[in-house]
Amino acid sequence: MNTNKTLLPILYIDDEEDNLTVFYSTFRRNYKVHLATSGQEGLEIMKKHKVHLVIADQRMPKMTGIEFLEKIIPEYPDCIRMILTGYSDVEAIIQAINKGRVYRYVTKPWAKDDLKINIDHALETFNLKQQNRKLFADLKEANLTLEKKVIERTKKIEYQRREITDSIQYASRIQSALLPPDEELDMLLPSYFILNKPRDIVSGDYYWLARKDNKVVVAVADCTGHGVPGAFMSILGVTYLNEILNQTSAIRANEILNQLRGQVIKSLHQTGKADEARDGMEIALCVIDFKKKKLQYSGAFRPLYLIRDNELKEFEGDSMPIGIYNDEELSFRNEELNFKENDIIYMFSDGYVDQLGGADRKTFKSRKFKQLLINIHQKPLDEQRGILEQEFEKWRRDIEQIDDILVMGIRFTKS
Repeated sequence: MNTNKTLLPILYIDDEEDNLTVFYSTFRRNYKVHLATSGQEGLEIMKKHKVHLVIADQRMPKMTGIEFLEKIIPEYPDCIRMILTGYSDVEAIIQAINKGRVYRYVTKPWAKDDLKINIDHALETFNLKQQNRKLFADLKEANLTLEKKVIERTKKIEYQRREITDSIQYASRIQSALLPPDEELDMLLPSYFILNKPRDIVSGDYYWLARKDNKVVVAVADCTGHGVPGAFMSILGVTYLNEILNQTSAIRANEILNQLRGQVIKSLHQTGKADEARDGMEIALCVIDFKKKKLQYSGAFRPLYLIRDNELKEFEGDSMPIGIYNDEELSFRNEELNFKENDIIYMFSDGYVDQLGGADRKTFKSRKFKQLLINIHQKPLDEQRGILEQEFEKWRRDIEQIDDILVMGIRFTKS
């Protein structure tokens, strides 16, 4: 006996009244039994009542059991279907399976216990179908909700990305505006090239140029970090260099770096504590007197290369940064030399030589960089810039650029 308060509805169709009476009296306590004497009457009942299981006798006039079960499939696909037959009719059974898509076929006369087991299993299958359909609907709704949230969040992230990118693009324009314009470079340097390849939109590398007392001061610097943090440092560097040059009377390369170091330490509130960030910059700075053909060089970790008569000479910078250092009272050294016509100097950040690439995915290294400069130094400067960029791209292959890159070359020609 069904212990549930609500009996599950089933429909039994048979053209013999006695069979209907026996079925009803046998199962009325277990299920909510609907009875029909024909297929047409069964269709009317299904329109009015919710039916979980249909049991139809095969041998009925006008509409056989198989024809009835086949007819209800489109409108009631979840309804479980069973067929009753009193004959050993193999063809009818095959049709019941193929056309009526029956769950079971039962032979007459049926046994109460066996039929009840089949009915209970059929109703359990119906419930599982309903649960699966509900789960599928819930899952579909959840997927749609999730998809909607993903779309909304993607739009939000894209909007935020655009906002950030637009801000950085604007910062890039500000940074570019602080760099010497091409007109000033062309006026102050007789022959030069600049290869400037930021890793990100803005760069931690910068170049600087100014003139005072018939001397040209030029620098290439590499700030701590890259991207936005490096760009902020570069703005500090350009600002302080302009201020230092305006206030100084005797122009000496090392004194400019000494003052720049003091300004950076002061502005970043550096004290030298162990847990303190060591932000700062590396720099190569030259003071050039084109009339007297004299050059001063001072460097903080960044060297100066001079190529003369196909030989490269390296002037090493001091092993201390523009920033807090163990002995910040120690002055930077000042190298002084005379240059000749067709001499060429190179100043650069460490991005080029530190780039990973090649067959072994190793760094480019200074030795390889020096040889490349020796090989190309006699070529026109625009061509040198192009070769350096081509060699860099060839070297890195599919590896991302790991740092900002800045290389400046200056050739000394007749005034």
